[in-house]
Amino acid sequence: MCTTPGGSVFISDHGTNMITKVDDQLNLLQTFTSPLLDYPRGITAVTEDQILVCSGRNNSLVLLQPSTNTMSTLVGKDDGIYSPYSLTYCPDPKKIYIASICTDTIKVYMMS
Repeated sequence: MCTTPGGSVFISDHGTNMITKVDDQLNLLQTFTSPLLDYPRGITAVTEDQILVCSGRNNSLVLLQPSTNTMSTLVGKDDGIYSPYSLTYCPDPKKIYIASICTDTIKVYMMS
């Protein structure tokens, strides 16, 4: 789970390959599914409309934009991602830290 600056809560569910958005009272607001979300695990908010999700079986980091209900792959296996499990975002200097479950490594990427 993660919270946004505005108080929304996002929940990744690797059992259903879905991301769920709820408000601070846990009322369902939106659900998100995509082939890009295969075994989603770690999740973190960059902004209210930029949610980063580890897609474990796709070996990628996915950017979810709730306002447009769109998802795109930011980095993947060709960028050294393998079985991402958790992540965090550091706003200054805009770095993403991604941990892998299978290789016991942490990759660091700059976000533009």
